[in-house]
Amino acid sequence: MRVAIHQPNFMPWLGIFHRAAMVDRFVFFDHVQALRGKSWLSRNRILVQGEARWLTMPVHKSGAGLPKVGEVRIQWDNPSVAKQLRTLEAEYGRHPHFDEIYACVAELYDARPPLIADLNKAFFARVVSRLGLAVELVSSSELAARDPQLLGLAGNELVVATCRSAGADEYVSGAGFDSIEPATFEAAGIAFAFQRFAHPEYPQAGSSSFVSHLSVLDALFNVGFDGVRKLVDQEALELVTSEESV
Repeated sequence: MRVAIHQPNFMPWLGIFHRAAMVDRFVFFDHVQALRGKSWLSRNRILVQGEARWLTMPVHKSGAGLPKVGEVRIQWDNPSVAKQLRTLEAEYGRHPHFDEIYACVAELYDARPPLIADLNKAFFARVVSRLGLAVELVSSSELAARDPQLLGLAGNELVVATCRSAGADEYVSGAGFDSIEPATFEAAGIAFAFQRFAHPEYPQAGSSSFVSHLSVLDALFNVGFDGVRKLVDQEALELVTSEESV
């Protein structure tokens, strides 16, 4: 069982879907504490007049302490929510796949899920399904309900324990996580690999030169679900051996 773990990001970039395409089970990290301030949980970048600009979902993060990822609520009454859809229409309305992709986003917004994690999971699940990826989506909160020890862990120890709880015999990690210790996975009987994703270029209307690392929305509006499937369908792993991880 090959597993990946990531927080439920807002309209995430292609690299997250690439990792989902490589694994059997994808775990949303939603029982951990949300980051203070702005984060990928509630915002991502799209192309606005040829430049990368933030598309941000307003959320409530006030009160004593910080909420868990799965507890952060959306401010649906905030005027900026409606502005998001108008922005997508203004910037992508003439793109080849606008009608299909915009309808997908508008339906999710019309449902008005109270929690940002639920909106993000629903978007991710819908895209994964339309891409035809054979991956099971689960949440760490569900795993923790069956395996309460996860609630008292953090950092690398939590990731290893979550892999165990998810039935992993191989873990695919994103690059750039300094707290990850590959040797501890091997000690737990879990093979470890880093994802290596070479961001592809695609026909990108509205820009004189290609802008990468945007929300998957940009690729979807330009090349559709079939085109995005081709973009993420690249097997790129860097296996880590016990010698390399010492």
